[in-house]
Amino acid sequence: MRLIARLQDERQVGALVDSLKNIGFDRGDMVVSDLAEEQKYNNARKATDDGFTFIKSERDGLGELEPFSEGIRGLKGEEGIVVAVKTPKHDADKVRSVMEQSGAVEIVQD
Repeated sequence: MRLIARLQDERQVGALVDSLKNIGFDRGDMVVSDLAEEQKYNNARKATDDGFTFIKSERDGLGELEPFSEGIRGLKGEEGIVVAVKTPKHDADKVRSVMEQSGAVEIVQD
């Protein structure tokens, strides 16, 4: 399962990342994406030339690129920074609690 938190500022994101690391998650287990800086690209070459990296998704075979946030079902807010972490089901409540304590204005599970 994956939990995604939407936060309002970088300090909250830093606190969340540190807290997740403190309970055993590696930074490599997390995806952090600023909703304001996401851009759409027509091809991967242009995006990688601009320094962006991609996460493989089920749409990759169609040659379509989309911002990370568009792949999050249920995300309502369009501003802020999202932090996504894949977690075992038995840790979901603990991760959700850490996200809430870090100031998440929205938490989505997918």
